[in-house]
Amino acid sequence: MKSFIAYATTTQLKAPDGLETAANLEPMGKTGSLSRAARILRAVAAGGQKGVSAADIVRATGLPRPTVYRVIQMLEELGWLERAEGSRRVFLGSDLALLGLSASHRHSLDLVAGDILDSLSLEIGQTIYLSVRSGDDAVCVARVESGAQIRTLVLEVGSRHPLGLGAGSMALLAAQSDNEIAAIVARNMPRFRTRPSFDEAAFNRALALAREGRHASHQGLFTHGVSGIGVAVRDDNGHPAAAISAAFITGWLDTAQLEQCTLKMEQAAQAVASRLAMAAQRD
Repeated sequence: MKSFIAYATTTQLKAPDGLETAANLEPMGKTGSLSRAARILRAVAAGGQKGVSAADIVRATGLPRPTVYRVIQMLEELGWLERAEGSRRVFLGSDLALLGLSASHRHSLDLVAGDILDSLSLEIGQTIYLSVRSGDDAVCVARVESGAQIRTLVLEVGSRHPLGLGAGSMALLAAQSDNEIAAIVARNMPRFRTRPSFDEAAFNRALALAREGRHASHQGLFTHGVSGIGVAVRDDNGHPAAAISAAFITGWLDTAQLEQCTLKMEQAAQAVASRLAMAAQRD
């Protein structure tokens, strides 16, 4: 496989649009040391390989500065956070990465979907993304890069976006129940509106079409000049377990090519779903 990156490698987590706010990291109604530690770990993860400062964490979590310093020290002692030599910036620690690798043996999408995504990328000549839901967000958990000279790399492994933002993310959103969709859109709409290019009417039309069909698609809706296709991977009960997506330059593919890409992606999603069902039966 050319370029498959598993989400379990926690040190590669990154949020290209900056750190998430406290509301997106953890419901504020939750209290206690464990909740605070989780919020801080997610804030550090969003900093990716650049790391974050204590001030970044305070801003992202809304926690008091003394609390942030205290929890950082505790997590450093556990090996879950660490600092580069001579730097005050904080990174996810190696012990936390090992825990993630241990969990990946049970929740290992790379073993289930890796070769399917690799074949799909070769067939349609596009970079393929695999995303999963995390609360009101979609997180990119894998990326398989195509061999094309021009590649549209819109997501990095670990990047987190509001659920509905992007083709794969919209496919995940559209596969939820009606009540859940309405609730998620209501919570995420303020986040959507912070994007200068966001068109609410166009978003609602694209979401309605995704709910009616078997895939989500858009023409430059989220990023000018970039279009995408997303297909949900559903479990035996019809619930969305993940989504496969591809992004490409708007106008790069003609109608026949778009239809062929969509068909291939739907077939790949079904193949991944079948693998997940088999893995669940073995467990």
